[in-house]
Amino acid sequence: MSLPHPEAVWTEAVMLAVLAETSPELSGLGLAPYLGGLRRDDVGNGWWGMAWVEGGRAVLFGYDVDYSQTRDVHPPLDLLAGGPDWLPWEWLHKVMRHAQTLAYVYWWDGSSWSHTPYPEGLRDGLTYGADAVEDSYYEHTDADRQSEVSGVLARLSSAVAAGAVDRAVLEPVVELLEDDGDVEPALAMATALGATPGSSRPEIAAGQGEPADRRVYLIDPSHAASAIGVAMRAASELERPAPVAGPALERVVEWLRDSGETAVTVARAGNQTGSRSFISASLQWLDERLVELLHAWRDEDDAEQGRWLYARIALTGDQVTVERAYDHAPSWWEGGTVPAHMLDRLREEMHARAPQWRPGWAELLDADLWKTGAPPELCWRPS
Repeated sequence: MSLPHPEAVWTEAVMLAVLAETSPELSGLGLAPYLGGLRRDDVGNGWWGMAWVEGGRAVLFGYDVDYSQTRDVHPPLDLLAGGPDWLPWEWLHKVMRHAQTLAYVYWWDGSSWSHTPYPEGLRDGLTYGADAVEDSYYEHTDADRQSEVSGVLARLSSAVAAGAVDRAVLEPVVELLEDDGDVEPALAMATALGATPGSSRPEIAAGQGEPADRRVYLIDPSHAASAIGVAMRAASELERPAPVAGPALERVVEWLRDSGETAVTVARAGNQTGSRSFISASLQWLDERLVELLHAWRDEDDAEQGRWLYARIALTGDQVTVERAYDHAPSWWEGGTVPAHMLDRLREEMHARAPQWRPGWAELLDADLWKTGAPPELCWRPS
């Protein structure tokens, strides 16, 4: 869906807000002032909102229950990535925290709409209530006078756009309703939104550039896990003593040979000591006997220095190749970097290590990113 000029979006939004005040029957339109702008809740379908920003600029934001695919991106999508300096950064973060679920943010710079790039083919569920005014109003007007409705709405639209809404404009709107309407609340709403003579519409102060400590609000706990996964991918191994080869590794190799397997790639995945404490790169659970052997092999590592998080064993004839990753997610691990249920296990692992053996990303495990938000560099970006 392409967006029209923000003046057209705002005019329709104000009309909905004004109409909602004319009668209790229309209060369900759900559009009302919101943090210095307007927001419409479409119960069961989502919501959208808009605000003006000083300098003739604007932002539009929202979420659609059925069509907003951007909310499911992992790692999480930074909806403000690439935003201009004038964007009301702190205000938008407040909106995100308040709304809890947000799937798109568009900004109007005075000449065109823009938004952050998305992964190819993804839809954000953009909506702004097109045709909602006329459809909603028709449902509650006198059926015998439908021919007058379009003219009344056209006059209201022109008056909203010109900031000229008054009693003379609103009385015909109320008069056409099937139930008792009231001009006064509608007139007060129009004034609050800058649509009456001498009134000013609400406006958000422009930002002064992207805050250096900005965080990306996360919708779901799984986003925290995937953001930490980005940090783990970018990390490298600390310089540590070479692990001592013990009999436990030999037993793992024997199990592979006896089972006819030529390779196994695994990650420590949970708190359990049973079959679900490790997971393969194909995200399949492992044979219980193999899990027992992996536990014994992993326990040969020193707890204070850290035990491996990912491991790969490959057999080529008599040759055995063993790789371990203690401090990062290696390129040869092709499964999900950090399953959400792995975070508690990772936290326990890092707390058991001596401080000098904790990689930098370990701090994120104690930060509760779902509440604090994630650093932008850990979110999805076009590069």
